[in-house]
Amino acid sequence: MKIKKLSIIALVLSFVLLISCNGLSPVNAREQQHNGVSKSSASGKEFAKVAEALAPNISQLKYSGSSSKPAGALRFACDPSSVGVSQYEGGTVAYCKKKDLEVSNTDSALIEIKSGAARAPHWHDTWEQQILISGKAKTYLIDEKGQVHVEVLTPGMVAFLPAGMTHWTETVGAQTAVLSLSFPVGFKTFELGDSLIQVRKNDKDCASSSNVSCNAKPKSLILIVKDGLI
Repeated sequence: MKIKKLSIIALVLSFVLLISCNGLSPVNAREQQHNGVSKSSASGKEFAKVAEALAPNISQLKYSGSSSKPAGALRFACDPSSVGVSQYEGGTVAYCKKKDLEVSNTDSALIEIKSGAARAPHWHDTWEQQILISGKAKTYLIDEKGQVHVEVLTPGMVAFLPAGMTHWTETVGAQTAVLSLSFPVGFKTFELGDSLIQVRKNDKDCASSSNVSCNAKPKSLILIVKDGLI
């Protein structure tokens, strides 16, 4: 009986000694848990402060800029008159190029030819497409055999001019002719030097004074010598 009591006492003393050495009392355990939560809460607050401080800078880097369009907005339309207009005695040229419309694989131009004016003869290293928007125009094309072909264009008509073929366009009537032109990106224009052409009807009866076309005044020509225009 005494041995049993001594064993119980020894066991209790051992347990008390173990608790006192390791600090594993219920109070200490609760304190450690509380301290852990406090540390976690403190760390969370510090992280929140850092994130809050960085947030304005991140937003500023992402959305800085004067453009009113959202970042990554796709530009697929261009107003030639807002990009740049070239003035000539016989008309005007406005254009939208690849740099103005990155999604496009063509360069475009809007040309106005005044009444009594014509675009000087020229050719390109690529094809050209003409669409007459308003007015009336006549386009001349010289093929590989030297034959001259003529088409009278009315609004809505489309003319396709192959690469390397000399061509020119004149107005018909008193109204300004407005044409939309398109070319492959990077096209080049080649002029017939500084020579000017008087566009008039070639008629065998020019000896007759009654033929109005023979007495027509020379056209005022639009002479454009820059590559990348018309």
